[in-house]
Amino acid sequence: MKKVIFMAVLALILASCSKDEGKVTIRLPKDFKEKTLVVNHLTIDNIFTAKQQEDLKMVYDTLEVKDGVAVLKLDPAGPAQYTIEPPVMTTMQPQFYASPGDKLEVTISKFEPLDYKVTGSELMDDLTELASVTTPIQQEYMVFVSSRDSVPEAEAKAIMDRYDAAVKKFVADHPKSPAVPFAILDLSGDDFKKVYDNMTPEAKSSILMPYAELYNKQVEEMQSARNEEEARKAEVASGTITAPNFTLPDLAGKKVSLSDFRGKWVVLDFWGSWCGWCVKGFPALREAYEKYGDKIVVIGIDCNESEADWRAGVKQHQIPWLNLYNGHDKKLYTDYNIEGFPTKAIINPEGKLVDLTTGEDPTFYDRLAKFVE
Repeated sequence: MKKVIFMAVLALILASCSKDEGKVTIRLPKDFKEKTLVVNHLTIDNIFTAKQQEDLKMVYDTLEVKDGVAVLKLDPAGPAQYTIEPPVMTTMQPQFYASPGDKLEVTISKFEPLDYKVTGSELMDDLTELASVTTPIQQEYMVFVSSRDSVPEAEAKAIMDRYDAAVKKFVADHPKSPAVPFAILDLSGDDFKKVYDNMTPEAKSSILMPYAELYNKQVEEMQSARNEEEARKAEVASGTITAPNFTLPDLAGKKVSLSDFRGKWVVLDFWGSWCGWCVKGFPALREAYEKYGDKIVVIGIDCNESEADWRAGVKQHQIPWLNLYNGHDKKLYTDYNIEGFPTKAIINPEGKLVDLTTGEDPTFYDRLAKFVE
């Protein structure tokens, strides 16, 4: 019995010592002249439980610098994200993640451009390895983008595909690594989900798992929204939905209703003079308007601006079709599931909504031709 009690007390003592032993040795650049160094941190629990900015409890430690070295005692409250504050304004700051009992070493070669390495835990060793293969690709991409007035999409995608491949290879080579939840944050939603759903128990035990869990929630919400959008498009394409009726004033102040045009093909163009893509789409819509003549009725519905700006826009762009003013009334947006501008709708002579297109999409006119011609 005494032995059991002794062992229990010893375990408590060792646990306490383990917490106290957590520290980070920070080796600073040779030209570092300051006598102190500031390091701030937030516990990961606090990051993910804070409901607003005021709930974040940032802790600041001012460390004494001796012979180019500063020593930080880790927060015993739990795993945390630490940031070293450079003595001068920089584009990036050294960061690392640590648990209370870790013993890490941070070596900073220079603050600007930032060059540093963190070692001492499996997590930081693996994050360093990951960075060694992904950072050069990131830098290549930044140089590629900044050196051109316009970025060739195919070439830019090729670089980012190599970045994704490097991340996937890291995960494949280190399936149990605590760095996996962090590594996959840069993957696109579908690629992320494939790795996340097959993550090993060891990887899931990482202190960085809350970051992946949050991203997974966002990805699932996006996938759900995408599925709903696809279902909505399928329903619209089925031609079974009656287009919601509306009554709006035209330029002369006369009230015009969608139901006035039953028996004709109708194209609705939801736009605003503030919307660059709406204006860019006018030539194509004008071409269709002139091509089909009496076969279609085109109705421009102005949204999200003052009546004066609407009238000025119609005049400036010499819009020949029927123009109605909706202004800031949101009901029509909900009725037509408008998610962006421009949005174009095709309504058949029976009053059914057969096509709804968000954005300036050239394929809209291909679908219009199949309906009308």
